[in-house]
Amino acid sequence: MRIVKHIILWFFCIICFTIAAVSLEMLEGFKITTTEYYGLRNLGLSFIFMVFLVSLILYPIFLFPLSWVIRFFVKSLVGKVFIFSCLGVIGGILLFHELYDDYFVLEYVLNMRSSILLFGFFGFIYALLENYLHNSQESRS
Repeated sequence: MRIVKHIILWFFCIICFTIAAVSLEMLEGFKITTTEYYGLRNLGLSFIFMVFLVSLILYPIFLFPLSWVIRFFVKSLVGKVFIFSCLGVIGGILLFHELYDDYFVLEYVLNMRSSILLFGFFGFIYALLENYLHNSQESRS
């Protein structure tokens, strides 16, 4: 069951990260009207596929080890939710800066708060699911 839990979390992470990144692109990237920027409007499904590939790699490299360490040291649900939400916010800020140069942010008045909210919410939901799966596994043992 332990492996199944991580596969479920990996699948959930892929879906949520992809949805959050595409939503960010729809909220902020669609404001950019120049052909100089290659986002969802110019790349279409290729953009979604690239985000999907990044999210496919993110879980085993970053999120799985962090989840394991956090689960080992933090026992309360509130602490886990806070930590994963903060990690989501940090990830959202990093993705925002990766997708949009300072020129685009200033010229098209892009707002980083949408990225913070989307990825913070993703971290919140991830913490709840991780806690639920971990507790359901313990109750069966």
